[in-house]
Amino acid sequence: MLRTARRSVVPAALLALVAPLGVTPAHAAPTPSWQNLSAALHDHSDDAPLLIAAHRGQWREAPENSLAAIEAAIRDGAEIIELDVMRTKDDHLVLMHDTTVDRTTDGTGAVADLTLAQIKDLRLKQGLGGDQAALTEHRVPTLEEALDVLRGRAFVNLDKGWSIREDIYRVLDETGTVDHGLFKSSAPVAEVDAFLADHPDALYLHVVNDANTDSIGAFATDPVAYEIVFDDLADAQVQPEALAEVRETSRIWINSMWESLAAGMTDETSLRDEDLGWKRLVDDFGASMIQTDNVEALDYWRDGGDLDRYGYLPGKDRTVRVQGEDYATGGEGVAYHDLDPNRCTVMRLDEGVDICSNRGAIGVSWIRGGEWIRYQVEVPKTGRYRVSARVSSPYSPAGSVVLEWDGKAGAVREIRNTTHHGAFELQPLETTFLTQGTHDLVVRMPEGFQNFNIDYLQLDRGVPPVRA
Repeated sequence: MLRTARRSVVPAALLALVAPLGVTPAHAAPTPSWQNLSAALHDHSDDAPLLIAAHRGQWREAPENSLAAIEAAIRDGAEIIELDVMRTKDDHLVLMHDTTVDRTTDGTGAVADLTLAQIKDLRLKQGLGGDQAALTEHRVPTLEEALDVLRGRAFVNLDKGWSIREDIYRVLDETGTVDHGLFKSSAPVAEVDAFLADHPDALYLHVVNDANTDSIGAFATDPVAYEIVFDDLADAQVQPEALAEVRETSRIWINSMWESLAAGMTDETSLRDEDLGWKRLVDDFGASMIQTDNVEALDYWRDGGDLDRYGYLPGKDRTVRVQGEDYATGGEGVAYHDLDPNRCTVMRLDEGVDICSNRGAIGVSWIRGGEWIRYQVEVPKTGRYRVSARVSSPYSPAGSVVLEWDGKAGAVREIRNTTHHGAFELQPLETTFLTQGTHDLVVRMPEGFQNFNIDYLQLDRGVPPVRA
């Protein structure tokens, strides 16, 4: 086991000293908590604390790459905010993942063809954006605006920015935040060495994949971390000798957002079983930095939380969770009605329900109007329960369900857009009174458009009722 430490980076006594938004002036002396965080970044020892990087900020609470997403990510426990930097037509640096503004705003066109004023007129879409995502009042930030929010509170991982690194460095230098920015690339060693020779105070993270494993240990100035990307456990960059060489000089950064980044060890896999995800990345691969789309859950686990109970209400027998794949037995017409063959190869292959893996989340997919699925739900204690479903969909509306308890159907409940098939969220559906014992639940999808995924159903006792 390479690394077991899951300690928070900043001691509790110092957390209150972290500078709030707008308080720390440019070029101010660093706070003790920032000094502590900066020291942690350069600690690559066996007991170095695990650092959390928020992919595009906390997009589950605000638009990706927005100032609000940065704020939320820091509040939820991230020490590093991964942001994407693009250059406008009039040479301003803005936060945008794509080369166009189409997916994430109400505008169209390439970032490079639009002025800053034109981009500032656009409104950001919720979450991960998309054609049917809701518009918000948030605007596209400049890099300077993002640095004002981050100053003294978190590092910024500067993605998409290597080709404009000189422009980015200039902004960091002018704002006194060079020590906050993590440049990254998979560029040739000589190219990186030249940049770091010109800017010896710059912080650099090197991306290692199948094509450049020989770059490990080859730099004149060691990177603060190596981002190890692998889709197969046989890849050279994740063999013990390669990882040991990295750990001699640098931290190990691993991404857990989707399957191809770390051979299937994803955020969603971690939520199913920590031993298949984050715990394995730390214990078996020496990860001391993890980039995630589930900041709150990773922070909860890092602080010693049991992922089997993540999202449960405190107390005994207050939450019941029913996994989507754990439907009743009996086959077509008894346990379910499904209109097409099983499109996936995850489990229950001889049955028609599409049980699929979505970034590691195992659940019901390819849902269509007219289908239904039956569950046997064991209720431990009599009471009123809020019934929710953890769902995902990029469509508005995504569809609807009717919950039929013990033969009695409830109202039609809408499933809302989560902005991506991989962006699961828990959506309240209804409140119902249930007695202790086993209940028959049929989840019916009415005729009409249906296109969403169900990870699980959750019953929470003793919480405010769902508004009709």
